[in-house]
Amino acid sequence: MKSFIIALICLISGSTFAQSNFEKSMGQAMSLWQSGETQKATALLERISQAEKDNWIPAYYQAMVLTTASFREKNKETQAKYIQSAEEILNNSAQDNNSEWLVLRAMNQTALMITDPMTKAKELSPKIIGLYKKAITLAPNNPRAVLGLAEFQINSKKYFNQDTSKECEDVKKALSLFGEEKITTPFAPSWGKDRAEQLIKECK
Repeated sequence: MKSFIIALICLISGSTFAQSNFEKSMGQAMSLWQSGETQKATALLERISQAEKDNWIPAYYQAMVLTTASFREKNKETQAKYIQSAEEILNNSAQDNNSEWLVLRAMNQTALMITDPMTKAKELSPKIIGLYKKAITLAPNNPRAVLGLAEFQINSKKYFNQDTSKECEDVKKALSLFGEEKITTPFAPSWGKDRAEQLIKECK
């Protein structure tokens, strides 16, 4: 999971669109995020979100920054704060008909689960799988949804020493979908391809 987060932070694609104030501010926020400045990045993203009330992307990344930071955080209190803060953003901003938001919800619930897997996995695993499956139903060609479900199930099956060949095929499918993906909105989610390539190597 840690390797996934490291890869994820490096995968926010640079914008090739004309640089508006929104895009300049988002670029600054992404730079802060990649530098590990979690608090500064989320504060800036919150300001962008307030200024861009009809744009879901700043709030999405605000929740993303907090969720990914929670995977790396060693301090349990800070980790719990990141997860809860991200969940509050998700509850206030997430659109249940948006596949990307559902993937992020699943990631946030995964972060919560691994804080205490022995007691939380039984309750949260079905919920996480359900979120990924709904994300795929809404957008069958969303590579992050296909990849997220496959990786979550790979990790679960490895824990029980079960065969993961089906999930590895799903990772291959996700990689193919990444190749077909067309990003037309500045800073729309585009992460995940490098992680899919890494997982395919691990599958072999």
